Amino acid sequence: MSEQASKQRIHQLRGELRGHNYRYYVLDAPIITDAEYDALLRELAELESNSSEPIPEDSPTQTVGFKPDTAFQSRPHGVAMLSLANAFSEEEIREFVQRNQSLLPDDMQVSYIAEPKVDGLAINIYYEMGQLIYAATRGDGATGEDVTDNVRSVAGIPWQLQSDSFAIPARLEVRGEIYMSKASFMALNQRQEVEGQKLFANPRNAAAGSLRQIDARITASRNLSFFAYAAGVGGEQFASSQNELLTRLQSLGFATQEVAILHDVEAVLAYYQTWSEKRSGLAYDIDGMVFKVDDYAMQSQLGSVARSPRWAIAYKFPAEEVETIVESITWQVGRTGVITPVANMKPALVAGVMVSRATLHNIQELARKDIREGDRVVIRRAGDVIPEVVRSLSMGDANRSHAPLVPEVCPVCAAHVMQEEGEAAIRCSGGLSCAAQLKERVKHFVSRDGFDIEGFGSKLAESLVDAGLVKTIADVFNLDYEILATWEGMGEKKIANLQQGIAQRQNIILSRFIYALGIRHVGQATARQLALRFANLDALQQADVESLLEVQDVGLEVANAIVDFFAESHNQDVIKQLQALGVEILAEEKPVVDTSHPLAGKTVVLTGSLTAIKRNLAKIQLQQRGVNVASAISKNTDVLIAGEKAGSKLKKAAELGVEVVGEDALLAWLNHKI
Repeated sequence: MSEQASKQRIHQLRGELRGHNYRYYVLDAPIITDAEYDALLRELAELESNSSEPIPEDSPTQTVGFKPDTAFQSRPHGVAMLSLANAFSEEEIREFVQRNQSLLPDDMQVSYIAEPKVDGLAINIYYEMGQLIYAATRGDGATGEDVTDNVRSVAGIPWQLQSDSFAIPARLEVRGEIYMSKASFMALNQRQEVEGQKLFANPRNAAAGSLRQIDARITASRNLSFFAYAAGVGGEQFASSQNELLTRLQSLGFATQEVAILHDVEAVLAYYQTWSEKRSGLAYDIDGMVFKVDDYAMQSQLGSVARSPRWAIAYKFPAEEVETIVESITWQVGRTGVITPVANMKPALVAGVMVSRATLHNIQELARKDIREGDRVVIRRAGDVIPEVVRSLSMGDANRSHAPLVPEVCPVCAAHVMQEEGEAAIRCSGGLSCAAQLKERVKHFVSRDGFDIEGFGSKLAESLVDAGLVKTIADVFNLDYEILATWEGMGEKKIANLQQGIAQRQNIILSRFIYALGIRHVGQATARQLALRFANLDALQQADVESLLEVQDVGLEVANAIVDFFAESHNQDVIKQLQALGVEILAEEKPVVDTSHPLAGKTVVLTGSLTAIKRNLAKIQLQQRGVNVASAISKNTDVLIAGEKAGSKLKKAAELGVEVVGEDALLAWLNHKI
């Protein structure tokens, strides 16, 4: 990977990981598995280690969690709350043990303490002279949210510390995990359902959401629990080992878990296997085992890296598997028209979550796993997050049902189903009339590069579809303004401006209209080429694949998509509705060729990413000046305009002796008056 590509990937990964941190630590709604997150983090760490640039302090490899929510007062932690490194294989555990031994003197015998890893929310509880002063969430590792009032209602957390057998430090931070038991989770969701409230996805999210309530009485009603597992400030004076710490914390009234002291890697691996088998019988969720060097002096010698200690690791369990029955297989239409098979199953509790539906991804995956209605199947939650059907247990059953039929028409709008060569997905062809795709279609239709209707934003588009006022994109020109006037926030002036904005866009040039239809693979540049090639919409609708292939930059895939789109009667009906409602499609203006322009009569190729202008827009603007913009370099190419990450076209340009310029030259040419 080139240095520039590495920089781009580092920037991308940092943004992705910060987003995932926010979803996990603030929204309590992760969208990827722990394994997927870990893979991204490892990739970023490797790229940063090979980069010549310094690593910023706010890089996800240097921080933990996310900055605290402003709804709660911030509390700094006396000692940073680090995250644990994760392991997913036996090999990684062996490497962890071997690395620790190599970093310590040969005569030191390392013992490990094993603790179940509770799937909950980390908390830091600060005591002064034995009194609970405040409690804060992990936050970004340095500062958390003050949730003291809420924590006081959690079982397993004493408000006052007293001991006759050992001294308690004047300042002590006790750390642990707040969690919700499986029974409390089920009871909470039952109440939520009765009250018509949103159900929680799993006990971890329920615990996190319950702890971060503004009203502490709500937290108190949720039956949260706590396990202590560490100390921050005061910890080194309080105990000399992890085992001693847990023993003392338990004697002070803190709830702690069952632990074991292990002396070699084989014992560590065997203990992990024991808990892997018994996890399903616990009253609460665990998602792995934590192994720590027990002795604090050894921990100190081993130290920490940026975001995690070297002396501890979390060995994650594989996804828990459960058997259930497939009651039916249905077909679901996504917002982009992709039709996906979905298994509807007898509800089963998987890793603390009631699972009743799981995607089967596509027809190839459905056939590969051979899942059928009535099958006994094994399901799991990948990374304990996403429901997945693993395999069928009904292979060879005499009375097994037939394989499900792949739909020939869309289950939502009855338009015909299409599948492009080389694609696993099947799609609904009724893009303009399919209710499942409608919101995104309307947003695209009214967007700046489409009809460009002022005052018609994404939120309004969604609200109109949800209310049933827009059933196809044609309804944009047939809104019921009397109903809109009754909506909150839709005042007289706002409605008048919307009416005016719609009225001003009833006349539209052909290229904008084509783009607004949202035909698959047809962007702005292709829409303009189509508009220049065909005199009007009727001519384009009647075009066959051969004539479409004559258009610049239109390949077989694009040509087939256009033909399929106009062959669908539902799409034709919507276009007729638009014309009946007064939409007039104007002929495309032919480009005015300025013979004095520096690129007059020349063939240009664009490559790489541009920063000041989108490539498609640059292509259109060059074509408007009569420039021939080609997609590939040949002996007929006069100029290659190269942005960042230009790639192989630069090499070919050098071989053919083609002039190469950068984005500055492009902008100068675009600013040349015509």
